[in-house]
Amino acid sequence: MNKKGFIIYLSICLVFFLMMLVSACTDEILEIEEGNAYSWQKYMNEEEFNKLEEGMSYLEVVRITGGAGEEIENGVYEWNDEFLLTQAYRLQFKEEGLVQKEIVERKGNSSR
Repeated sequence: MNKKGFIIYLSICLVFFLMMLVSACTDEILEIEEGNAYSWQKYMNEEEFNKLEEGMSYLEVVRITGGAGEEIENGVYEWNDEFLLTQAYRLQFKEEGLVQKEIVERKGNSSR
C-alpha cells in the first residue's frame, strides 16, 4: 500500500471512529423522552408501575415509563402520575437496582 492509500484508509477509519463516539455519547434518557408523542407520557401510570420489578436498573425503569423521575433524595426518584394529580410513584435505587417502590398520595395543589 502506498502512502496516499494509507492516508485514505486511516482517514476512513478515523471518520468511522468519530461516528461511533458521537453515537455512543448521546443521552439515552433524553432520546426516550423525545420519542414520546405527548409530553405527559414521560410520567408514570399504574400499569407501568406494576411492571417494575426489584433489581431493575434506573435506565430500565425509564424505558418502561417513558421518562426520567425527579431525584428527591440520594437514590430516591419520584414520577408524577400521568392522569391523577393526587398521586405519584416513588422508587428507591441502590447500586444493585430497584429496591423499593411505593405509591405516594398527594394533597393540595399540583406543581404541574
